Parts: sequence; structure tokens; C-alpha cells
Amino acid sequence: MKEGFRAPINIFSDVNYYHYIVQYEGNIEEEVSKQPGYYATIIDNQYAILSTPVELDTGTAVPVFSTVIYRAFPDIFTLEEVSPIEASQANFLQLELPLRLTGRGVNVAIMDSGIDYLNDEFIRENGQTRIEYIWDQTINSGQQTGENGVPFGSVYNRSTIQQAIDAFKAGQSPYDIVPTKDEIGHGTNMAGIIGAVGKNPNLKGMVPDCDFVVVKLLENIAYKGRYNIQIPIYSMLSVFSALEFLNRYSLENNKPMVIYMPLESNLGSHKGNGFLEQYMDLISQSSGIAIVNGSGNQGASGTHTSGTISQVNESRTIQLYISPEQKNIIVDIWVESPNIMTLNIISPSGESTGTINAEITAIETYSFVFETTSMVVNYYVPEEYTGDQLMRVRLLNITEGIWRFTLTGQSILNGRFNAWIPQEGVSIGGTRFIASDPYGTISNSACSEYTITAAAYNQLNNNVLDYSGIAFLEDYINRIDVAAGGINALTVAPNNQTAIVNGTSVSAAILAGACAMLFQWGIVEGNDPNIYSQTIKTYIQRGAVQRSGDLYPNPVWGYGILNVLKMFQNMR
Repeated sequence: MKEGFRAPINIFSDVNYYHYIVQYEGNIEEEVSKQPGYYATIIDNQYAILSTPVELDTGTAVPVFSTVIYRAFPDIFTLEEVSPIEASQANFLQLELPLRLTGRGVNVAIMDSGIDYLNDEFIRENGQTRIEYIWDQTINSGQQTGENGVPFGSVYNRSTIQQAIDAFKAGQSPYDIVPTKDEIGHGTNMAGIIGAVGKNPNLKGMVPDCDFVVVKLLENIAYKGRYNIQIPIYSMLSVFSALEFLNRYSLENNKPMVIYMPLESNLGSHKGNGFLEQYMDLISQSSGIAIVNGSGNQGASGTHTSGTISQVNESRTIQLYISPEQKNIIVDIWVESPNIMTLNIISPSGESTGTINAEITAIETYSFVFETTSMVVNYYVPEEYTGDQLMRVRLLNITEGIWRFTLTGQSILNGRFNAWIPQEGVSIGGTRFIASDPYGTISNSACSEYTITAAAYNQLNNNVLDYSGIAFLEDYINRIDVAAGGINALTVAPNNQTAIVNGTSVSAAILAGACAMLFQWGIVEGNDPNIYSQTIKTYIQRGAVQRSGDLYPNPVWGYGILNVLKMFQNMR
């Protein structure tokens, strides 16, 4: 980036700035720099980060940039639920395979809260680190855009990480050399399940010989403050940039890579056809790279509802209970193409917005008098990537009670619609749809066709966990692949501690380990040199164990229960 165009060094941690991933053509840096307070940061020759001093799509007048051909929707990602408790004695999953598939020669990328690089479980017996690279998006080092392949944050390679480890062993401060830490612990937990080396035999991971590439994601502090969110949240800025970096790293290093992405979002169409999902599909079509997700933890959360309007002028009402703790909320209402519907919002006191008509990229604002709630409705007819109608409703200073969203058919074919509120943790205190629908609660980022997705089940009684995300009843093929154990996993925690963890992030970590085994078998050992994500999905599905009485595949279990031994036995 040219000196005159460069964004301020701290802009990505500035609570007063919003950041958007955009596709561009032409000299976006020069055009954006002409608007005071606006900045463009190049990711590559297609994608850039647009940084703005105002939140877009709120009715505020903003410049129009001719070089921007598409702007991705703001999104809210959270870590798939993990519930650590003090660990004493627990055994989870230990595999002793005759093939000796330990992840040798395979990189496992962790997109998460970072990693405790000083932990003994990530250091080989010879004292050498197993971490090839850490990109800490949260540390501002002043590196030039494109330096070390990242548009912001700081990067640390294997030799620098090793220098920090050696300093620590010598009684010096490692954080003077590599200052990155995992304050949350989630990334360290999951890296342990995937690949702890087993110095403590009870902690041995699925693939103890794999190497790690770690991205510590930058929190979205602007949205966190605006929507009063108390848990870590991440934006499209962090997630897309991480995927692009990892894809490029994989191609440059000519080494198979499993990208473990334990993130969930409720916002989006959940059809696998959005901006992020299509990008995930694109990079997953290369041999030697696979993205692994959990199905999310929203199955029993009440954060999704659906319905059908059968004819023009017919109405259906969505009822949303808002808890006293909820101060602000986003409601996404998706209407399947080519249907078109109008919207009327009625507050708990009975105040109505009146009919809001569907117009191309319209923005409607409204202030409720009795509730003192302000509202912004963004209409996308059609939304550019999916072709569907999207109504995104933002309610600020929202009042407790039942809010009603009445949809009326304007042009009807099949009349299907779905609505989501953000996942639990962002939606708090019992905020939920009165008539919720568990089908369609799979995490939006897990819906891409090429992503390898795990549901979570209780390995002690072979029952699916109620919070495990579920695919649509009418569209579940290639959504959830298999279920893996999701409770009481003993794993590594920061500062050489241990923790017991639960959630679909655990199931996804186990599945990521299985994918690393397949990459070792296929590419490193030459049994299937062109193996890629769809091949992996097929191997995993063929090896799944199916419960008697169930029909497979299905929206809850996919093709059944992950069984690594059977997976390899079926290759004979």
C-alpha cells in the first residue's frame, strides 16, 4: 500500500471504526483515500477491507465508491460453545490405528483465540515447536500491508517461536519475543484435542505429529459495544482474512492443510450460497486443503423459525420474545426467491410501523414512541449472492416483551420464509422465537457444500445432543457429514493446565483429526495424491456407523457416527 493511502496502525482495534470485506476493481486505495476518514486495505487483487467511521446501512449518508463491486454483509461469529470445568480424571477418545496415521506431514490450521505456544503438548521431545506460524490479528506491529502475507496484525514464524520457547526455558521472558497469548483458552483446548503430543498420556490428541498454523482472530469491538455483547465475537473481517491467508499459505508451502474453523453464525441464508460460503467452497476445491466446521450449538436455542404463505395477501406473524437483559438485536428474515413479501412490525404495546414494502436496497427507519426503541430495516430484493429477499431488522434499546413481525405475500410461488436471530450468547436471557424450528439451526458457516461438518452426540449413550445444530429438513445432503463425540473431552489448557470441554467444537476437532489422517494417508504416503475435500467427505461417510432404526443420511446425524477405524477398513 502506498504511504499516502495507508490506514492508521490502530484502526482495526478502534471502537469508532467499522470494517467491511469488499470485492473491488481498479484503484480502490486511491478512490477511498479521497474521502476523509475512509480507508481501504488490500487483501489481494480481488478483495480489500473498507474501513468506515460510520456503520453502513443505517440510513446515514455515506460515499459511493465505484471501485467496490460487492460488499459482504456484516456478520457476528462466536466460538462454538465450550464449557471448561476443573479437570481431574477423564478419558475421551484415544485411537491406536495399525496404519500409524499420526498427522505426520500435515498442517492443521486453527482459526480461534490463539494458542499457548509454550505448552509442552505442542513441543516435540527434542524441544522443537510444532507451530509453523502464528498470525495474531490483535497485535499491531506496524507491518506494511502484504508484508508476510497479512493485511494487519503481526506474524511469528517457527524460528521466532522457537527463540521465544528457548528464552522461556532459560528463565527469560518469551513474550518479549513472541507476545501472543491465548487469554480465552479455546484455541489451546481445541489444538490439544486435535494434536496434543501426549507427554501426558491422557491428553494425547488425534494426530500428535501434525504441525500447526494458528490465526488468533481479532474481536469485533465496534459491534460488541454497539450491541452490548458480553462474549467474544468476530466479524467477516477476521474470518475472511484468516481463510484467505491460510489458503495462500497452504499453496505456497505445498503441504496438505486441514483448516479447523470452530465458529458459528446465525446470520445468513443457511443455504451455503452466501459470500463467505462460496469463498470457502472455492478454496476447498483445491487438492490438499479442507475446511472443518461443527454444526453449531443452536439446535435447542429457539433462534430460528420458519413458515409458508400460500397466496398473495395472506399474512403470517412471527412472534419474538425479548428478554429484559436483551438491549439490542438483529433479526434476519429470508424469503425464498422468487417470492416477495412485505413486513409490518408491531411492538409489545401495539404500536405498528405500518406496511414496509419490498424495494431494492431500501432502508427504512422508525422510532417506537412507547418503547423508546429505534429501528433500521434494510431491504435486499434480491440479495446479490443468494437471489433471495432479505429483510435485516436492527432494533436498538429494545423493550422486553413479545414483538410481532407480520409478513404478507406480495408475489408468491412456494411462499417459504425463514427467520433467525443471533446465536445464544449474543441473544441472551431467554430471547427466542415463540414458535421456533430446530430444522435450519446448523451454523451458517457450516452450510457450504465443500465444508466437512460434524454434529455432536453423547458418546456415552449414542444420543444426539439437543444443542447440536440441525440442517433443513428439505435440504440436508452435504450439510452435516457425521456426528462425533461432543462431551467431557479432557484436553490441554493454557499454562500447562487441563480442562474438560463440551460442544460441537469438540466434535469438529475430532473430525479435523480424522481429516488430517486422511491427508497423511492420501498425499504424504502417496495412496491418493489428489485427495481433496469431497473425497474426504466420501471416505468419512462410507465409514460412518449407523444406528438401527434411523434413516440415513438425515438432517441430524448426516451419514451416522464417525468411526475412523471403519473408515480405513472400508478402503481395502
